[in-house]
Amino acid sequence: MGASWPDRLGTGDRVRFDGQVCTVTGVCGGRVALRDVLGATDHIDVVALLAAEDFAFLGGGGTPSPDPSVPERALWWRQHVTEVLTGVPYGAPPGTKPRPGYDPTRHTLAEREDAKARELAVLGVGGAAARTVRRKRQRYQQRGLAGLTDGRAGRHAATDGPGLHPRVQAVVQEVVAAQPPDRPLPAGQLHERVLARLAVPIAAGELPRPSRAVVRRLAAQLLVHTGKERTGSVVAVGERVHLETVELPLPFGQEGPGRRLRLLVALDEATRLVLTAVVHAGPRPSLHATLLARMCAPTELWADWGALLSGNARPPNRRHAPPLVVRPAALVIDDVNAPGLRALREACANLGIHVRSARHLRPVDRVGVERTLQRFTSLFSEHLLSAAGQSAREAGWPPEMVQDLLEVWVARVWPDMPVSTAPIGGAHTPRTRHETLTATAGWTPVPIPPQYLTPFLKTAQRVVGSSGIRLGGRLYDAPDLKRLRQTTPPSTGRRPLEVRWDPYDLRNVWLRSGDAEWITARVMPPAEPPSLHLTLGNRPLDHTSRYADADQAGPEPSVGNQPAPTHAPADRPSLHDWRRFKNWMNSVSQLPTLADPTRALPEEVRLTYHARLPLRAPGVTAAARQIEDARTINRHTSGARYGVLLTGQAGTGKTTALWESARRCTAQEPDEETVPVVYTRLAPATSPRLLLAELGRRLGLPLRGSLTTADLVVQVSKAMETARTRLILVDEIQHLRSPGGAGTSVVEVLDYLCDRIPATFAFAGIGAPDALAGEVTRSPYRRLAPVHLSDLPPDEDWVRMISETEAALRLHAHEPGTLTAQAGFLHERTGGNVGRLAFLLRTAAVRAIREGTEQLTASLLSELPLPGQSGEAECGQPIWTA
Repeated sequence: MGASWPDRLGTGDRVRFDGQVCTVTGVCGGRVALRDVLGATDHIDVVALLAAEDFAFLGGGGTPSPDPSVPERALWWRQHVTEVLTGVPYGAPPGTKPRPGYDPTRHTLAEREDAKARELAVLGVGGAAARTVRRKRQRYQQRGLAGLTDGRAGRHAATDGPGLHPRVQAVVQEVVAAQPPDRPLPAGQLHERVLARLAVPIAAGELPRPSRAVVRRLAAQLLVHTGKERTGSVVAVGERVHLETVELPLPFGQEGPGRRLRLLVALDEATRLVLTAVVHAGPRPSLHATLLARMCAPTELWADWGALLSGNARPPNRRHAPPLVVRPAALVIDDVNAPGLRALREACANLGIHVRSARHLRPVDRVGVERTLQRFTSLFSEHLLSAAGQSAREAGWPPEMVQDLLEVWVARVWPDMPVSTAPIGGAHTPRTRHETLTATAGWTPVPIPPQYLTPFLKTAQRVVGSSGIRLGGRLYDAPDLKRLRQTTPPSTGRRPLEVRWDPYDLRNVWLRSGDAEWITARVMPPAEPPSLHLTLGNRPLDHTSRYADADQAGPEPSVGNQPAPTHAPADRPSLHDWRRFKNWMNSVSQLPTLADPTRALPEEVRLTYHARLPLRAPGVTAAARQIEDARTINRHTSGARYGVLLTGQAGTGKTTALWESARRCTAQEPDEETVPVVYTRLAPATSPRLLLAELGRRLGLPLRGSLTTADLVVQVSKAMETARTRLILVDEIQHLRSPGGAGTSVVEVLDYLCDRIPATFAFAGIGAPDALAGEVTRSPYRRLAPVHLSDLPPDEDWVRMISETEAALRLHAHEPGTLTAQAGFLHERTGGNVGRLAFLLRTAAVRAIREGTEQLTASLLSELPLPGQSGEAECGQPIWTA
């Protein structure tokens, strides 16, 4: 199976098979007739012939040898242009890995063109700029090897009549015979169809590119010679393959209104064969290059990807009829905005397949395809509702089970189903149509060689964790992975390994453990996440606004040897939320480091930790210290008391500073019967009366009846004195408004509370300090110490904060120092905003754990979106300082 395969086998081709040189004397569907030197004829399956150990294609009428007159300069450019397109030079052996800078999975086409221009400049090639490389690449894609030669000489290279290559004449004759009798094709469309069929040999330099005028003159001669008599519009096998998405008409009651299964079907227009069909549950399927492997090769070749990757693929065991192979010359796509279309176009360009839009076809050409798809989905739905689909029906139509049934049905049932094939008329099966067209044309398509199928798989780098491989939110494991965990010491960090998978079948992935050894890992069923309170000894807070509310979630589990605290009644204030948060932070801070060999923690624990990854922001620490200083002064003074006003844009750490000051104040109050801190977050257009009601609710006051503002002030003051409240935190202060008319003003209520209660008020809001202080006290800065929090500059404090955050990461494959080295890039992405930085690092860490990469890379940090770029309201999740 290591010999190269032609793109087709036709009458007159010579092959080596079973130790003899044989000649192809006829083709019919998936079989060819071989005649040896003694005149004996044998009929053999095409796939079995190609899979023979001693098979070799010796040439003949199907594939002429390359033209020796091609200039060496064009051959030299072909090596470089092919490397830009595919990642490896022309003629590279299978399995060659792309050089740095040319990997299509890591670099865009423009980046690869720039890399090639820099390489040629180093080699001393004059005038080889990126624009020149791009022009050469475009000409090669359009005209093949002829596009890399001198364009002035190539314009007159083609001649008509007998001077044309026999294969070009045969293709022009086929296209002319396929056009409608009453509507001959324009010269432009006729020329495009001829080039589409000859795309592969032209790109390989095996045939010269015929000009438009030559094709037009030859077509006119053929029409005159035949007297314009036509027998029907018959297109060749694979001339147009339609890629369509259709909905599977399953019963509404059995599937549910919000979950409809759809099929992505590749249908050959000439034969009505379904090359491949994929089940998906979303509204729009993603297009991947793996579709080409499914379309251009029978199921037996790509069903066992593990054997193909290891090079241990065995010849298929024929138990049914031979497979009907179709090699698309043009791929017609209805949805031009389908996700992944760009990557599919590049893969098609490498194989010489043209991608066309369905909008460019005539409606009459689409009618037959649409009718065939309707019949296809109708018949397959009946198959699912029969006894064959009972297990999938009882399981609720899972896409994996439906996909298995679909593949068997497409391979064994659909080729023998009667399908209307107008323009010939009558009902023919796809198998008989394929046999008729191949026998008439004298050639049959050949599947893609197995060694060229594996590059169509998706590739990524993943780390083998304690529970397996994380890929796309799924967990994969295999018994052989245990050996990799044992041979890799945890203290050195596990090396990311290459993982490949079929995006249309996510039940298996293949991990490269050696040069030629691949391990098949199967998807693990989703397990219940471990209980965090059993692992960490405590649970984090459920919501950021629960500071002094009574906990009503049931008894708290014990921590170590300490019994669980007894909860206070529901109508009394409680500090259990604060105690739980303090214990949780202490437990998290004791997570093992990267160098600790005992780091076998459940992934859910690490996900929770990285979702609240601590950041030590210098501005937050300074603001919390200012609030603590004001609280100390107010505790020992007998006159007017002072507060703190925190201002700044969203994401600068105002809410975090309030939480940090609350944590410090709570740590100094060991009495369980006190509520030293009260926090409230104001709603828009909050009046003084609503503020008092909110403070009373935080203190557990039973506010019943219609209470005046004076009654509320008295009750809240008494409750705060009883609870020994020392710190009152008011967030979103910009929402505080004085009511119109003769209502009580904000300054009167706050001044009265400040005088009656020995507590310190700390306000935080978005806006100018003067405006906020004026609204609160009617006199700027009369009792409020302003603290402005802003975005951080790219100085030493910024680098130190990122370095400390990196030290707090618990990722297995992350190399220390790599995140700190990107401090400038992080500042450029976040603008120095601590909130956006916290969101970026936490999201990247969580994604690295879920996908199994276990490291923060520049590509991951650059592709994640950031909220709040225009100064939206900041998130209530604080940026906790460790």
